[in-house]
Amino acid sequence: MCTDNLTTCYAKYVDDTTVVSVSKDVSDVTLQTAADHLVHWAQNNGMMIYTNKTKELIICFNKKVNAEDISPLCINGSNIERVNTFKLLGVFVSSDLSWDYHV
Repeated sequence: MCTDNLTTCYAKYVDDTTVVSVSKDVSDVTLQTAADHLVHWAQNNGMMIYTNKTKELIICFNKKVNAEDISPLCINGSNIERVNTFKLLGVFVSSDLSWDYHV
C-alpha cells in the first residue's frame, strides 16, 4: 500500500486496484485526480482500465449531502457506474456500512 501527497490510498492485489479518497468536501477532486493518474500510469505500462468493470461506491453519513450532488468519477470520457454495494476481497461493502448484504 502506498500513499501520495493527495492523501489517496492505493491497494493492489492480483489484477485489481482499489482507489480510496476521504473528504468532507463534496466538490473534492482528489479521487478524480488519482483515477487520472492511475489511467496515465496504466497506459504508460501497457495496461488497460476496463471502465465497464470499474465501480464507484460513496459512503456518506451527512444527511445534508445527497450522493447525486457529488460529481461522478470519469475515466477515459466515461462515467463510472455508482453502486450501493461492492465486493472487495470477498467482503461485501455497502454504502451504509451495514452487514446486511454480506450476511
